[in-house]
Amino acid sequence: MKFIVNSSYLLKQLSNINGVITTNPVVPILENFLFEIDKSSLTVTASDLQTSMIH
Repeated sequence: MKFIVNSSYLLKQLSNINGVITTNPVVPILENFLFEIDKSSLTVTASDLQTSMIH
């Protein structure tokens, strides 16, 4: 799937939820963001198993 997003807008949104991602996670998958695309909306999720942020 291909999507187009303004890079400065995406950087701002990722910066908002970056605090949830730890530097040494218990599970390696937790050091990444989850991008979900539904029709015309992009949802970005970050979690450390105790705290989750969705933007």
